[in-house]
Amino acid sequence: MSRAAKPWPTECPVCGSPLSIGPLQLPGDAACLKCSHVLWFSIRSEAGIIFADVISGKIATNQDIVRVSQAFLSRSNPPRVVLNLAGVQLVSSSFIAGLIALNRRMRDAQGRLILCELTPVVRETLAGAKLDRILNIADTESDAVAALSSPVSE
Repeated sequence: MSRAAKPWPTECPVCGSPLSIGPLQLPGDAACLKCSHVLWFSIRSEAGIIFADVISGKIATNQDIVRVSQAFLSRSNPPRVVLNLAGVQLVSSSFIAGLIALNRRMRDAQGRLILCELTPVVRETLAGAKLDRILNIADTESDAVAALSSPVSE
């Protein structure tokens, strides 16, 4: 399935400030001038679901995960979040730890986080660490939306 390229965000996904990114500034190096959030994903919302599309290989820090989860909570409570990882070719242990922390924060808020569009390498990495048992993973965005519509089974 070929995917259309996601547009570069025009506002910070954390604080909502308008962004002005110059053509020489790489997405992974860009940060919001107001809140200093490193712009590693863009955000859109449809039917009460927050879609976060990873746009660079920048690693999220624990402090960043706290800000991101607060931004998700401020947009929707309880948050229903689909994190599209189609742009991620490899994951580090720091990024995986961030995903686990984000998942925990969403659950603590009675929300849900579903990862989708994983590349085979990323899927294998998560499965090899048995994190596919902790994290909710869907093949496509459509599958993720369907999973969010179904009751939570724990």
